[in-house]
Amino acid sequence: MSNIQIYVKLPLYEREWCEFHFGCPCEFPPQTNLNNVIRHFSRQRPSTALPETQQAGEMAICLMGSHSKKPEMYNYVSKHGKDAIVEAIDDLFVMHMWEDLTDIGCRSVQLSKLVKDWMESNGISMTGNNYDNLRQKFQRIKDAYKKKAGINVSRGYKHEK
Repeated sequence: MSNIQIYVKLPLYEREWCEFHFGCPCEFPPQTNLNNVIRHFSRQRPSTALPETQQAGEMAICLMGSHSKKPEMYNYVSKHGKDAIVEAIDDLFVMHMWEDLTDIGCRSVQLSKLVKDWMESNGISMTGNNYDNLRQKFQRIKDAYKKKAGINVSRGYKHEK
């Protein structure tokens, strides 16, 4: 692990989820999509760019590098690169949440109970709007399937309308 880090701004629930699963600072597994995205956007630091320090709401990520891109040399990520990293983290987060919360074995349990249990088992606090944000995020995905394709992925929840 390199001790060279970059910082990205994430919603609190995604920061807590990342740190729970990947440590603090986050070290994503080698040869994964997230590391590929980070490596792709890693550049040599421009002479005009100062080294970064972690700001409020930001999460630290260890630069893993590769044989061709050593973190000691390629340790700068632009704003657009950071946006791409945030998008890749959000995609992974949504895939994990979707996989766990659509488990067929829990179809008769209220969604609120599933979300709160999922938060607890994934290191996400009930701080602030975390619960409401996650519930709404999951609901928007379900609504998108229903509206666009007529697919009701909620069918079977006894508490759904």
